[in-house]
Amino acid sequence: MTNGSDDPEIQRAVRRTLGLAALRRIRRIVDADNALEAEKSRWAWRLSLFFIIAAAMVVAWIAIR
Repeated sequence: MTNGSDDPEIQRAVRRTLGLAALRRIRRIVDADNALEAEKSRWAWRLSLFFIIAAAMVVAWIAIR
């Protein structure tokens, strides 16, 4: 009786399946990292806009006073 794990066809199929699962896992990690970076970018844009408006208001207040 032969062992099924010795079959090269089965070994290739197992390696292919494991490889695809690993690639999917890596892709999920990369997608999550990209989403985090996009969120950070949005917050940086909002904060910079807030500081620009605040600086303009301070300059206007000093000029009016």
